Amino acid sequence: MQPVEPGVTTSFSAATSKGDDREPPVESNIVRVTKFFSAEPWLSFSNDGTSRVNGFKCSVFLEGPGKPRGVFGSGTIIVCLYRVDRDGAGHEVAVPLQEWELPPDQAYPWRCKERTLLGWGYGLRLQWRDDLDLEGKQIAVVVKYIRDDGKTLSSTRQMLKVPRRGTQMLTVQPQKT
Repeated sequence: MQPVEPGVTTSFSAATSKGDDREPPVESNIVRVTKFFSAEPWLSFSNDGTSRVNGFKCSVFLEGPGKPRGVFGSGTIIVCLYRVDRDGAGHEVAVPLQEWELPPDQAYPWRCKERTLLGWGYGLRLQWRDDLDLEGKQIAVVVKYIRDDGKTLSSTRQMLKVPRRGTQMLTVQPQKT
């Protein structure tokens, strides 16, 4: 059974069926960026048996000016990873570690295949660099979006603590090239 909106006739399966050339909406005027993390967002891209956490998954929704529903954007998604440290006075210091830049062609494979209750979104699975040892560290993730007109929008930050080895997580199989 598919979710419905009163007064709106929509066939979700028709929009994703083979041979149907209708595409989900692409919007240039994005007004809000929202990201969601599951309770267990951790991924291991390693195939060496260590189950070392070296990535995370999240959902990103871009909202247009019409409805508070996710649409696909014509601009660039940037995901920023920070390590959160404390200075001598105990104040938070965000140390930039890595950015993933996803222009529309690189974001396309991460698009959801079916509309959700929140609209259309992106299901990102990102691996950080091998030289980053974040086990047991506090991190922050911010998703930015650069519109075609150059305006940059940012999500709120998501604070997470990277688990130590031995924590249950999803192992991602390497893609064959």
